[in-house]
Amino acid sequence: MADVYMDAIPPSPLCSVCNGIFTGTWLPQLRGWKRAASKRPGAPPDPFNPEPAFGTAYDHGMEPFVHGKGAPPTLSYPHHTVEELRASGASCALCQTVVLAFNALHPRNDAITDYMEGRKPYGVAVWGREEVKGAKGDWKANRNMDVNPAVGEREGNVKDVMLDMHDLSREENKHLVAWMDRGSTIQRVAQFLNETRDFAKDLPKSLVRQLPTRLLYLTSASSGPTVRLIDGAITSLDINTPYIALSHSWGNTMPIQLIASRLSEFTNGIAFHNLPATFRDAAALALELGISYLWIDSLCIIQDSASDWLREAQRMASVYAFSHITIAASASKNPTTGLSPSPRPRTVIVRPAWAGYIQEWGLQPGQTLRITNPWHQEFGNTIVSAPLNRRGWTFQEYALSPRVLHCTDGEWWWNGIGDGIYRETSIDPIRFFTGPGSVSWPDKLAFFNMERRRRTRTPDVWLWDRLVAQYNQRALTKRKDKLVAFGAVAQIFGQVTGLPVDTPGEYAAGTWRSYLPFGLHWVVGENAERYVMQPGAEDEEYVIPSWSWASIDGLVRFHDGSSLKEKREEQCKGMPRVVDVQVVTEGGPFGPVKSGFIILHGPIFRIRAARKARDHKESGFYRGFTVLRGDGSEAWKSDGQGFCLDSWRSRLDEWAEDREMYLMIADCDAEDEYGDAFAILLEQVGDGTEEKGVFRRIGSTRFFFHGVGMLMKEVRRDGNEALRDVEYMDFDPTTGFYTYEII
Repeated sequence: MADVYMDAIPPSPLCSVCNGIFTGTWLPQLRGWKRAASKRPGAPPDPFNPEPAFGTAYDHGMEPFVHGKGAPPTLSYPHHTVEELRASGASCALCQTVVLAFNALHPRNDAITDYMEGRKPYGVAVWGREEVKGAKGDWKANRNMDVNPAVGEREGNVKDVMLDMHDLSREENKHLVAWMDRGSTIQRVAQFLNETRDFAKDLPKSLVRQLPTRLLYLTSASSGPTVRLIDGAITSLDINTPYIALSHSWGNTMPIQLIASRLSEFTNGIAFHNLPATFRDAAALALELGISYLWIDSLCIIQDSASDWLREAQRMASVYAFSHITIAASASKNPTTGLSPSPRPRTVIVRPAWAGYIQEWGLQPGQTLRITNPWHQEFGNTIVSAPLNRRGWTFQEYALSPRVLHCTDGEWWWNGIGDGIYRETSIDPIRFFTGPGSVSWPDKLAFFNMERRRRTRTPDVWLWDRLVAQYNQRALTKRKDKLVAFGAVAQIFGQVTGLPVDTPGEYAAGTWRSYLPFGLHWVVGENAERYVMQPGAEDEEYVIPSWSWASIDGLVRFHDGSSLKEKREEQCKGMPRVVDVQVVTEGGPFGPVKSGFIILHGPIFRIRAARKARDHKESGFYRGFTVLRGDGSEAWKSDGQGFCLDSWRSRLDEWAEDREMYLMIADCDAEDEYGDAFAILLEQVGDGTEEKGVFRRIGSTRFFFHGVGMLMKEVRRDGNEALRDVEYMDFDPTTGFYTYEII
């Protein structure tokens, strides 16, 4: 690419202050300043950071610098207050890029740490609102210990804004502008859609294509687009009619929605100006892509009709799986903000004229620089951390849509069922593969491609557990939606993996009967907590059984190492036998749950757990416990194991004395050898006089012992048994195992 072409790239509009950076007029403001890192007491001059203190070729701005004569640390960026910077961002591309970095989330990309500590799949704000508001030139005033006032060094500072700077005349940087030759963003998205038009081949054959019940019909007009609601069945649309689905966050308000009394009104037409900004943008974008039909949940489902809502919720698998493309309003916190709430600066193009600046970096006058915020270069930061992906309902919208256009502030991205993710500012796809073991983002390719999982030796049950872990960290407004919003994912997962989805009782409150008892082997992550329904709550009639992961709000982690064994009999060895599973739902197997129980047969013991924890870790309490016999005598004592109660924050401190509970061995290495065991902690429901052997899950633990056989031998000594008559439903005198129910 010739320099002549780069000269044709228009420079970005800059304010007078930012323009001064590249023309030299900013020099007097920071004369004599050095980078903080080079000014430790007694440190020699840093040849890599000479004056002026603009930073390096790869970072710049908003870093603390210290004056050579000991003046207070300040901001190297010429805007000395964040308020001034924000105001300038309305017209200056460089200021806008810095401002977007202030508003961004600090990414948490360490997948292992995220998994172990139970972090959400998004980050935390880099600057708090009050910090941004009060940020002045004296950096140390923002937060104690951010900067050592003696030398101006950062100490745990999270406020740096690092900007990438590339000389476009260099051969290795030519790809950074090559995308400008590929047409507009709309043209490139249209090309992507054309190249992936056979996406249906990747969907399960058992998933029947059908149009949504209602669609918004869009037409172009001189006065603006027209919108009206149509009934897909009445209008007799061809089954292959393309439509676009919108994935968006409702936020705290929904300016317009379909209710029964407005059905006829919407059928006649919806005034375009009455639609919130995100809906208007989505409609205009659909027309630009040549698509006349749009599906938006709040306008296509009757929101005050429980029956219509429930029926449509069961159809979400088809709605998203067969959409022409799903537009994800990733950066929008509510429908009023538009698809891209802030301008998409993408890149800042500048041509330095200041000789000193040019000489420092070995540039020549007239050469072109491309400046970007690297935070927006990461899919994990811009998409995974986006506001849209904190909501429970939107999980299925990404996981099930074969093609998605992600609309963010920094730029737009798009991807299909594959490894490649495309973006506005590059012609080359990037690879964002978290793997089926990730607890932060669904791997769409592994989800749909069973052969890929076989090649990577990823058991289907393992992928299911990770999908559950990813979804369960997201927020929902209504409790009864917990399993409904995940139902479409469950439906397609079952169809892809060949589970008998249509068999009554196969899918049971978030687990599969075919995968039991694996579906019971979970433990709560840090900050996760069992949801407790308050009396008189709106959703009081809906419950989730205690043995289901869905009864927890937050990350759940699965103890499923045995799933890696090849044969089912080997996988389930050392686990209880499933006798029966019964779940009552409303509107189908994936509807809200009203009641449920599971009956198991296996080793279960009454234990006494120590009142005081020996040690406290992030998500476990190390307590000694004693296994009791039916007569109350002690049979075996553990020195201390990691107890993790499902409501540990609210319950552990309530222990005034040693506490009795029940320990159900859910998995162990071997029956008669020393090894690891995973157990579920239970409490008895009632006193056993009305219904015997009914329990509720309260937690889990891992411990080491000499096998079930040895423990059972100790418990049954002198004619004793593990439980009393009121504590079990049935008993096998040969093995000493019991039949019991968990609700």
